[in-house]
Amino acid sequence: MPWVSLIGFMCSGKSSTGRTLARQLGWPHFDTDAVIVERLGMSVEDIFRERGEDEFRRLERKIVEELPPERDLVLSTGGGLVLNRGTMEILAVQGPIFWLSVSEEDVWDRSQRPWAARRPLLKGTGDDLRERIRVLMAEREPIYRRYGTPIPGGFQHPREAGRHILDHLRDLDEFRVYFGLGERRER
Repeated sequence: MPWVSLIGFMCSGKSSTGRTLARQLGWPHFDTDAVIVERLGMSVEDIFRERGEDEFRRLERKIVEELPPERDLVLSTGGGLVLNRGTMEILAVQGPIFWLSVSEEDVWDRSQRPWAARRPLLKGTGDDLRERIRVLMAEREPIYRRYGTPIPGGFQHPREAGRHILDHLRDLDEFRVYFGLGERRER
């Protein structure tokens, strides 16, 4: 029973694509950020401010470790979850990982929307924020690239990203049965 995990930078569409993909597959959806917020009764911004980013990353790892390894599910992760190698190794063992890739300009544009204000690492304006986006993307993109199959994240609607992911899943032997394509192919 596989997991399908979504990684990518902040504002790449992981949560909305994850919900859409889970509906398309008929599987449950877990969002690490949402689970942490629900458990602590605090916003991500408040957790970062009061407990720090390291504690948030520890909580992400704990959530991933608690997910049932034998259950089909779609997992949307926080943009910085990839910074914990152990957490990424768990995802890699559990099933395919898809990287919703976006450009710095996409992130900048999306960071200007009202809902983006909830992201503590996207606080700020102008050149300072552009530089922070550039630095964080440069730090994280090699990790996204190492673990994830790239999926363009600049779509107008999460259904488009979900459709691209479904196309990739259909080509994977361990997913043939989910699409009525029979058992694994002999090699």
